Amino acid sequence: MDMRVRNRLTRLRQPVTQRLADPDPQTCAWIWVLPVPDGRVRVARVDVPRRFVGSGECSGEDDHVTSVPCLVDVDEVDEAVRACGGEPLCLESPWRNEFPL
Repeated sequence: MDMRVRNRLTRLRQPVTQRLADPDPQTCAWIWVLPVPDGRVRVARVDVPRRFVGSGECSGEDDHVTSVPCLVDVDEVDEAVRACGGEPLCLESPWRNEFPL
């Protein structure tokens, strides 16, 4: 795991994300890696209707489809990201890839 990602998850307790290739013209997809209070990390794929991305239109959790969610230890993040279709070395801060927080 990249040290910047590990530090962001463990020391700053902040999420990292990765935008995925968009196979569906109606949605955009990300991998979302989020620290949880017990020290583990939640990893999931989030699909968002394209109309909400970059438009400034507000969306809520009900508008997003979250799949493949799992809770893992920090040392298992890379494997979980790959299981969601992502590449661990491409994880970064959410604002760098338009993740809809």
